Amino acid sequence: MSKQIKLHAPDISCQHCAMTIKRELSPVEGVISVEVDVPSKTIDLTYADDAALARAKAMIQEIGYPVVQS
Repeated sequence: MSKQIKLHAPDISCQHCAMTIKRELSPVEGVISVEVDVPSKTIDLTYADDAALARAKAMIQEIGYPVVQS
């Protein structure tokens, strides 16, 4: 069963940021879907398990968007 979380990434500033996050997270094992909302600076993530969430958070940090759980 999948899980969902909303992450706040204060450094999201434009559609390019959103496209980068979606592109980099899509191939991460266990990530089911990614939606980025630029105005609210949030990432809605659907993932398979806690390990997938950890991998996704690590990737988001690696590409330069520190996140906090909303």
